[in-house]
Amino acid sequence: MWIEGFTNALSGMNILWLLLGSVIGLVIGVLPALGANFGVALMLPFTFGMEPAAAIIMLCAIHAACNYGDSITSILLNVPGGPGTVATCWDGHPMAQQGRGGEALGIATFSSFLGGVAVWLMLALLVNPITKLALAFGAPEYFALVFMALGLVSVAAKGETLKGLIMACTGLALSAVGQDEVLGTTYRFTFGIPMLEAGIPIVVSTLGIFAIPQVIEMLEAGGTVAKCTEVRDSVFRGFLAPLRRPLTLLRSGVVGAFIGILPALGVALAGIASYLTEKKYSREASQFGKGSPAGVVAAEVGKGACVVGDLIPTFTLGVPGSVTGAILMAALIMQGIEPGPKFLLSGTLPYTVFAGLLLAQATFLVTGVLIGKQLCRIAYVPSTLMAPVLTVLVFLGAYATQNSGFDILLALIFGLFAHVLGKIGYPVVCMVLGLILGPILEANFHRALGESLGSYAVFVTRPMAVGMFLITILFLIGPYLIHIYHRYRKGPRGFIAQALDEEETARSYKGEFILLVLLVLVFAVFLITAQQYRPLVRLFPDLASSLGLGFAIWRLAIIISRVIKARGWGEAPPAASPFAFFGDSLSWQWSLITLSGYVLAIYVLGFLMASVLYVMGVLMIAGGRRKRGWTILAGLLTGLGVWLLAKVVHILLPLGLLTGM
Repeated sequence: MWIEGFTNALSGMNILWLLLGSVIGLVIGVLPALGANFGVALMLPFTFGMEPAAAIIMLCAIHAACNYGDSITSILLNVPGGPGTVATCWDGHPMAQQGRGGEALGIATFSSFLGGVAVWLMLALLVNPITKLALAFGAPEYFALVFMALGLVSVAAKGETLKGLIMACTGLALSAVGQDEVLGTTYRFTFGIPMLEAGIPIVVSTLGIFAIPQVIEMLEAGGTVAKCTEVRDSVFRGFLAPLRRPLTLLRSGVVGAFIGILPALGVALAGIASYLTEKKYSREASQFGKGSPAGVVAAEVGKGACVVGDLIPTFTLGVPGSVTGAILMAALIMQGIEPGPKFLLSGTLPYTVFAGLLLAQATFLVTGVLIGKQLCRIAYVPSTLMAPVLTVLVFLGAYATQNSGFDILLALIFGLFAHVLGKIGYPVVCMVLGLILGPILEANFHRALGESLGSYAVFVTRPMAVGMFLITILFLIGPYLIHIYHRYRKGPRGFIAQALDEEETARSYKGEFILLVLLVLVFAVFLITAQQYRPLVRLFPDLASSLGLGFAIWRLAIIISRVIKARGWGEAPPAASPFAFFGDSLSWQWSLITLSGYVLAIYVLGFLMASVLYVMGVLMIAGGRRKRGWTILAGLLTGLGVWLLAKVVHILLPLGLLTGM
C-alpha cells in the first residue's frame, strides 16, 4: 500500500498541486499575522472538484510551507510570521544582525525539515495498528470518538473549558440546520430561507471564521513591517548545525511531537516549549538570546515536529491537533470522506496523503532554499492594500463553492461573529469542530440506537466506547478537581488551576454578557422550533441546545456573581477613535462598514465592479487620498486579477442587479 501511495503522490498532477501549495504557503507564511490557518482556509474552497488526494496534499503542503515561511520574517525582520515562530526570533534575528542571516535561515529550514520527517516516521509506524483498531469500530465507538474530540478540544481551549463547551454546543446546534440526518425528509431550522435547506456549508463557514477576522486585524494594524535584514552568507552554512546537536534534535522533537498530538494546542506552544526545554538542558544555554544556533534548532525542530504531529490525531482519530487540523477535517468532509478511522479504511487514499505529507516537507526544503531570502520583501506590501485584496479572494472562494451569492453573505456573518468571539476570548475552533462533526455525531448516535433497538445501554456496554467516555469525563472534570484541591489545601496552584482561575478584573464583562444573552435566546429558539419536528428528528438538536443553554446560563451566573462582587462591569481597554480617516489603518468599525458595503455592492453592481470599488474605497479611507493614481491602479489591477482567476478556474462571476439588466 505504501508503494502505491508514493506512486500516486508522485504522479504528474499531484506533484503540480504539491509545488503550487508550497509556493502559496511560503508567500502567505511570510506575511506577518496570517499563518497556516488563514492560508489553508483561504484555499479550501478552490479545492472543490479536485481529486481528494490532490486536494488534501495541496492543503498539507500549504500547512507545512506556511509554518516554515513564518520563520523567514522572524529571522530577517524580527516579526513573527505566526505564533509558532516567536521563539525563532529570540536567536534567529540576532544571528541575522551579526551577518549570519543565511546561516540562520539554513538552520531553520533544515531543522524544521528534520522535525517533520522524524514525526512522519512515527506516523508511518502507527498507521497499521490504528487501522486494525478501526476495523473493530461500530456506531457506538464512532459516536464516543467524536464526543471525545469535542470534549478534549473544549478542555484545551486556553483553560476556558466552559467557554469551549458553549462554543461546541453552538456548533452542534448550527450543524442541525438543513436536512435531517435521520429520515432525510425534514428541513430543520431553515426559518423559511431556501438556501439553508442544504445546511450551513462547512467550507463557507470555515473560510469566514478564520479569514475575515484576520483581514480585520490587518486593517486595524495598518502600516508595514520594518526593513528586512540583508542576507549575504549562504543558506547551506546552516545545514550542519542541527546534525551537530543530536540531543537537541531528540529533546525538541519529543516535545514538539507530544504537543502536536495533544488536541488544539498547536505550534504556538511547541516552539516556545522546545526552546525553553533546550535552554534548561543545553551546554550552550548561556548563549541563548544572543544568536545561538542551538536556540534556532530547538525552536524549529519543535515546530516542525508539531506541524506533522498535529495531523496524526487529525487523520487517524478525527481529533484535530490544531486549528489547521480542524480545517483539514472540513476538507475531508467536503470530499465526502469521514475523518478518523474510516479515512484509514479508504483504500490507498490515506497512504497517498501520508506520502504527500513527506513530500511536502521535502518541497518546502527545496523551495525555501531557492527563494526564501527573496520572499521577505513581500512583507513590504502595506496591510491596507494586502487586506482588501485578500478579502476579495475570500469572498470569491465563498461564492465558488456553490455559485451562490448567499454564501458570500454567510461568510461575512460567520467572520464578524468569529471576530467578536475572539475579542471576548471565546475559542472559535470549538464551534468549527461542532459544525464539522455534528452530522457525523448525530448519524452515529441514531445508528447506534438503531442497532440496539432504541436502548441507550449500547453506549455503556461497549468497552472501547466506555473507555473514550471515561477519558473525556476525566479531562473535563479533572482541572476543576485539581483547582478545588489546591484551594482546600491552600497551597500553590498548578498550571491548569491557574488557567482556570478567571478572576480577570482588568477587562469588561459587558461584551461577554451580551453574547451569552443572545446565545441563550438562540438555544431557546432552537428548542421551541424543534417541537414541531418528529421525536427522532428533534432528539439530537434538543440535546445540543439543552446542553448549550445550560452551559450559557451557568457562565452567565458566574459573570453576574463577579459583577456584583466587584460592583461594576470591569475596566474596558482604551479604544482608538472609531471613525478616524486617513490614518494608514482602519478601525474595526470602518472594516464592518466597508465589508458590509462590499457585500451589498456585489448584489447591486456585480462581483467584478464591487471588488474594484472596495479595494479603492479601503485605500482611500486608509490614506490613499494622497496617492490617488496608485489607488485607482490597485483597484483596476484587482479587477483584472479577479477576471483572470475566474476564467482559469471556470467561475461565472455574479453580475448584480444593475449590471445584469
